[in-house]
Amino acid sequence: MNNNTKISPLISELDSEDPDIQQSAAIHLIEMSDSVVEPMIEALNHNSWRVRYLSAWVLGEIGDTRAVEPLVNALNQDNNTDVKDWVAKALGEIGDERAVEPLIQILDNAQPATRRNAVSALGWLGDERAIPHLINMLNDNDVNVRSCLAAAFGFIADQRAIQPLIAMLEDDDEWVRIRSAKALGKFRDQRVTQPLLNAVNDDSEWVRYNAIWSLGQVKDGTAFDHIIASLNDKNANVRRGAAEALGKFNDPRAIQPLEDKLSSEDDFSVRTSIDTALKKLNY
Repeated sequence: MNNNTKISPLISELDSEDPDIQQSAAIHLIEMSDSVVEPMIEALNHNSWRVRYLSAWVLGEIGDTRAVEPLVNALNQDNNTDVKDWVAKALGEIGDERAVEPLIQILDNAQPATRRNAVSALGWLGDERAIPHLINMLNDNDVNVRSCLAAAFGFIADQRAIQPLIAMLEDDDEWVRIRSAKALGKFRDQRVTQPLLNAVNDDSEWVRYNAIWSLGQVKDGTAFDHIIASLNDKNANVRRGAAEALGKFNDPRAIQPLEDKLSSEDDFSVRTSIDTALKKLNY
């Protein structure tokens, strides 16, 4: 059986009410790659919303730029929320700049999932045109949108996002703070040092870990002693992060504190990170 005779039955299975059948059909279509792009583009106009959103998923996974304009049309014209959500995601996965403006235009969509996927897609695209529009969403009432916003700022890494990300370190939601701390390290700008040092005192271990990771990326000497102190954090993940960060500083002053900690540390992963850091320091 050639690919053409396989495609139609698989598209029909996308409309199944059984999620397992849907997923299996979609995976088979993705594996067929280029040969299904045109049929999947046609399926974006199918009368079943299930077929339309799964077709968007398939096209996003395949990543063929032939799908960009049809997906943009679906983003603008399809009234089904699930379809819009997956179309936005697919456009981000394909990574074509033609999707930037349509995705910006949909950022004020009433549905949080659509806004979330549009924000994520713009982050993946990495186009600086999105920054002012993303900054305008800092007070979005959906926590998942704000979390994706922090990640998008990190992907684009435009200097205009530094102050918004610093503000997001104070967000009530842990995941927003985690992603903001991680994103700030991608700028390697000393303006982020003090806000990240403040985040090292966060109640969340993963905020502390990501703040220390980012300080290791920035390599501002004023953070050195604070990272040394984090070798004694109550949480093993944070201690491991401190050892990893010290390995990046290439400062021989870290050797003795790391050596002292190695002799008293009980956690295997932390000991491994300390050992790796010491090797980087030519110990």
